[in-house]
Amino acid sequence: MSQIRDPGESGRRRALAAMIVLIVLVAGGVWLAETLRRESALEDCLASGRRECVPLRPEP
Repeated sequence: MSQIRDPGESGRRRALAAMIVLIVLVAGGVWLAETLRRESALEDCLASGRRECVPLRPEP
């Protein structure tokens, strides 16, 4: 007994894989941009001669 496959099934799988890759790339880009923005703000603060540039987190 052979299975009959929908010819569009392969295209749907590729589209789903492409969407997953795109979502991962966008999420990684957003994370990278936020990290670079934070580091840039820290460097600007330090370059201006201030000492308390990094916010302290309260201990639990």
